[in-house]
Amino acid sequence: MSRTSRIFQLSLFPGLSLLLLFVLGASAARQGDPAEPPARAKVQATAASKAKRFYVGVASCRKCHDDPKGRNQFNVWYLLPHAKGYATLAMRESAQIAKLSGINIDVLTSPICLGCHSTASDAENWERDKGFHLEDGVQCERCHGPGSEYSDPAIMADREAAVRAGLRIPDKDYCMNCHEEKGSHQSVLKVKPYVFETAIETISHKGRGGAVPETSKRSQPLLDGPKYVGVMVCARCHNKSTTGFAFSKWRLSSHADACVTLGSDKARQIASGAGVEGDPRQAPACLKCHVTGQGEPEGPSLKTFEPMRGVQCESCHGPGSEYAREEVMIDKAASRRAGLNDAPGETCLRCHNGFHGKTLEYESMWKAISHSKPDDAQNRQQAVEYKTPFNLAVTRDGRRLFVACEGSGSLIAVDTKKRAVIAETKVQNLPHGVSLSPDEERVFVSNRGSDTVSVVDARTYKVVAAFSVGDEPHDLMSDVSGSTLYVANAGSNDISVVSLREGREVKRLSAGRGTWGMSRSPDNRLIYVTNNLSHFVKFRAPSRSEVTVIDTGTARVRNRIVIPEANLVQGIDFSPDGEFALVTLLRTKNLVPMVRVVQGWVITNGIGILWKDGRVDQLLLDEFDHHFADPTDVAITAKGRYAYVSGGGVNAVAAIDVERMKEVLNRASSEERESVLPNHLGVPNDYIVKRIEVGRGPRGLVASPDGRFVYVADALDDAVSIIDTAKQERVGVIDLGGPKEVTLERMGERIFHSAEATYGCQFSCHSCHPDGGIDGITYDIEPDGIGINPVDNRTLRGILDTAPFKWTGKNPSLSRQCGPRLAVFFTRVDPFTPDQVKALDRYICSIPRNPNRYRSEDRLTPAQRRGKAIFERTHTNTGEEIPVANRCDTCHPGPYFTNRRIVDVGTRSELDTGGKFDVPQLNNIYENAPFLHDGRADTLEEIWTRFNPEDRHGVTNDMTKDQLNDLIEYLKTL
Repeated sequence: MSRTSRIFQLSLFPGLSLLLLFVLGASAARQGDPAEPPARAKVQATAASKAKRFYVGVASCRKCHDDPKGRNQFNVWYLLPHAKGYATLAMRESAQIAKLSGINIDVLTSPICLGCHSTASDAENWERDKGFHLEDGVQCERCHGPGSEYSDPAIMADREAAVRAGLRIPDKDYCMNCHEEKGSHQSVLKVKPYVFETAIETISHKGRGGAVPETSKRSQPLLDGPKYVGVMVCARCHNKSTTGFAFSKWRLSSHADACVTLGSDKARQIASGAGVEGDPRQAPACLKCHVTGQGEPEGPSLKTFEPMRGVQCESCHGPGSEYAREEVMIDKAASRRAGLNDAPGETCLRCHNGFHGKTLEYESMWKAISHSKPDDAQNRQQAVEYKTPFNLAVTRDGRRLFVACEGSGSLIAVDTKKRAVIAETKVQNLPHGVSLSPDEERVFVSNRGSDTVSVVDARTYKVVAAFSVGDEPHDLMSDVSGSTLYVANAGSNDISVVSLREGREVKRLSAGRGTWGMSRSPDNRLIYVTNNLSHFVKFRAPSRSEVTVIDTGTARVRNRIVIPEANLVQGIDFSPDGEFALVTLLRTKNLVPMVRVVQGWVITNGIGILWKDGRVDQLLLDEFDHHFADPTDVAITAKGRYAYVSGGGVNAVAAIDVERMKEVLNRASSEERESVLPNHLGVPNDYIVKRIEVGRGPRGLVASPDGRFVYVADALDDAVSIIDTAKQERVGVIDLGGPKEVTLERMGERIFHSAEATYGCQFSCHSCHPDGGIDGITYDIEPDGIGINPVDNRTLRGILDTAPFKWTGKNPSLSRQCGPRLAVFFTRVDPFTPDQVKALDRYICSIPRNPNRYRSEDRLTPAQRRGKAIFERTHTNTGEEIPVANRCDTCHPGPYFTNRRIVDVGTRSELDTGGKFDVPQLNNIYENAPFLHDGRADTLEEIWTRFNPEDRHGVTNDMTKDQLNDLIEYLKTL
């Protein structure tokens, strides 16, 4: 677009200054500046205007808000915690808070942490001017909005004009979005409750003036030789754990405040007592110690140097223009030759020489500012690293066992004869599935937290390759030729088809929902894939799950086997003769009130038999008052005599006599097989030989090729149990080398996955929240009446600081949520003890959310960018102003995208007794279908196309289909 066209288009936007026209006219050279959408309607023009606003940074604000006539807002801000918000993320306490919040990435890159501790952290690169620094924490524009349009002095002189140009005047609700009490912060910091009225006085922008130091107004040419580059250049590399978080440590020190403090009343008193007349910020005697580079000839510096940042790195280490480049800094000798000063004690004595009556205590001072050693505060989050084995694969000779361990992010190789670990290989985040190539030269490991597959050499135990697949990959398996690998992606509900020759994904196959486990038929022609979540069904209709059948010859979906009234279909294995496949499943009775726990009235646990001829049977593993919670995986022995099913909630493995199982089915009528046996608690004893006790939280199973043993991944014991199939007993345990210490979090994890707390061991927390997520089901919980107020299951990933809980918002804390109420309405046994509640609370808090798969690190797609403008819009397509209370970002502000309020947005149904519901968090909302409080909306689109007729849940009825699509694309990035 030409500059003339750009100016013409901008002329459509009210309140736009001539300065902005100049800035945007030149902005084509700015990196990442997006193309402008055509001006097709008034709302699109307005949205485009808002989208073009960018953050100018506090240095720009300072030009006017740091003068001697009373507009001294900069000084006030710089000395407040807001300005240090980013720097505090490097403190050890921040690492502890992150762990409690389920944040398993560096807090300095976490969108959740940065959302409150910095400004414009979620903005694209083009939305930040060159003078803007994320490291400046909570800057002016965090509260007042991007300043590019209103920062012109002529506009700022007119408050109404500034507001029209984008100046935001924050109110209490806006401030409380970040300052609402957070359990994680309170637990670590023990801070006093935030009182808005008191806090607003503390940050009041009133204050005495102070002129900009003359040294910042460069009028003389630069000298040759080394020049000062400024601390923000140093910050690019020196704010990581590997560099000791040097920038943050500096920003939290008095050195960083040295220049600004010269504008205080105390500084004036000290200066006056020392015989300095006038403003200390203009006095060379003061500046030489309070501002880097002052008192030296010409004050040589580059444009990146800002004197107002006080005593910066280069005061001690010397001008950095020659050594600041990374390729020089990584070589100590080269950096010293380029002028890097190691900052010996005499450097400090140039200023700390007894002036102001203070004596330098070098040792204590150096300890306070030391930043020479890497700080492992972030790494200490994982100091106690459990193995948490999930799935297993065994070689054809039975000599080696490969174990995927989620907790340690590793693949462990085990010698089955010696029953000892041979090797451990680090892979990527949350490895889940494991399988061997047909030639057994490679081991494939799915990393569900990284959306990748690692390829490990089976002889050297080294990672030799890795490639990207779909979202949250679980099981994986190659065809018999070893040329194609199939990967079940639970997050994207599909199957990646990977060419192993090319080492990349070549296509995706659509599956059910929550694609999970895999098994290849004995004739190698088919691969069956289970799906953890039910299909979308009509409101208040039974679940319906799918097993997706892939033809390995064509790499296409051949069939979709439906299992009625079942959900959480996970484990699968074929009988050796190919006559049938067994799957694990739950039969959740969510369509009736949870008033009876006898006779399996809440959840029953069982298996599905998928016959070669297409028939589907279901049988239970439960018995009266003795249920088999959370069947997770199944393995059939080589001769097909026994099948073994792991019960994750009961710490046991069920041994099934396959022939007796067939007999039970064969002697039943068609009607009995369809309607009676799937719910019959009286027949499991006919085919279950024994329940074999194993370790805590059994997950994956694999049978040895000779059928003598079954190996069980005891996830919460960091061990592998060995079952002798002749004795039907656990005859050995292989220790995988995890820590012996049982942390509070680990204790809570064991409680979360155990069914011991429910009547008859019927279900566990994990039964409804697999992997900490959802089962996609709506329940009728009866405390508010039978048959009314159905509620959708909500994710537990990253929920700690989003209180209150429950759709009604009745529970202010997780402890309340998991306390006596749980016993009364769910488990029907004695409630957890206080220590158990504390442990369970700690574990739930630590469940991390997945990295967002729809948001790139530095920019949005054009559709996402347009959707963001709609999400933040203030006017309809016809130009009418949208009431503040009905704007998307009023109820859903970042970083959690919830204001944690109880509101009525018109989503009440005929089954509800009230219309007020908790505003849900929108982080990773794409993972949590169905939507609304009762799960009526299968998709995000349906929230507004079917269930918002009166525009109470945001104004959406004026939107075009394209606009709604764009909005959905943006919501997926949150």
